[in-house]
Amino acid sequence: MRSLFFVLISIGFGIGAVLLAQNWLKQGQPSDIDDNRQPVMTMAISVPSGTIIQEKHLVLKSVPPGLVPDEVLSKPEQVVGMVAKFPLVEGDFLSRQKLVPKGEGSVLASLIAPNMRAVTIRVNDVVGVAGFLLPGNRVDVLVTLAKRRSADETAQTEVVLSNLKVLAVDQRANQDSNQPVLVRAVTLEVTLEQAEELMSARSRGNIQLALRNPNDDVEVAVASDEAAQTAQVAPEPVAAPVSEPVAPAPVTQRRRFEVIKGTQQQTITVGRELSTVPAPTTMAKKDG
Repeated sequence: MRSLFFVLISIGFGIGAVLLAQNWLKQGQPSDIDDNRQPVMTMAISVPSGTIIQEKHLVLKSVPPGLVPDEVLSKPEQVVGMVAKFPLVEGDFLSRQKLVPKGEGSVLASLIAPNMRAVTIRVNDVVGVAGFLLPGNRVDVLVTLAKRRSADETAQTEVVLSNLKVLAVDQRANQDSNQPVLVRAVTLEVTLEQAEELMSARSRGNIQLALRNPNDDVEVAVASDEAAQTAQVAPEPVAAPVSEPVAPAPVTQRRRFEVIKGTQQQTITVGRELSTVPAPTTMAKKDG
């Protein structure tokens, strides 16, 4: 009887342990249908920009509505086959701002911001900052102009563009390595007006790129702005004072007459003012 009692107790403990384990496993697994959560598509692994998204890159997660960004994608068919515009890391929420349809231009075209242009310039080991330029860096553009003064030749360097984004180096648009690589061309993101300045500077002198610190957003005065400020503060020519004409002094013409009344004789003098402008004809002066 004592052995049977211990066997029954062991069976009871075993059944209780199984029930507790099943209850713990059910609590640890999220419910397939949860009205308080929203399904969103996230990245299962990290991928560089330009990657074509496949099902193996994705994972569907259930997230509280307050943590879901705007315009997030929630269905795999909305994501599979799209191209990543930016480097995506594990756990990123996927939205249309981060993806571009496959076949709509090259990957580089999808990386250009709205109202911007991509312009490529030829560089060497010196112009390209010894190969340390990488996609995503920001640079200033300097041009060195050669000027001849009599027999001497002097050079002048100016900053023509500032804080430009590097879109690609050679034919690489993603930053997959931090090792310096000597390149032959650098593609910069500029506005249409900045593209004109860049092409004009390249034809006028030698181009040099200056690498900026990623946290440096200080505005740099470029040559075109300095020329405009100089033109605004340039003194205006002062006209020489014009002296007003002095009116000529009037000239008085006098005539003398003798009046005889009976036995009395009287002399009368009559005068009038004349202009200093010479008359066309000369009038003789005669005493009466």
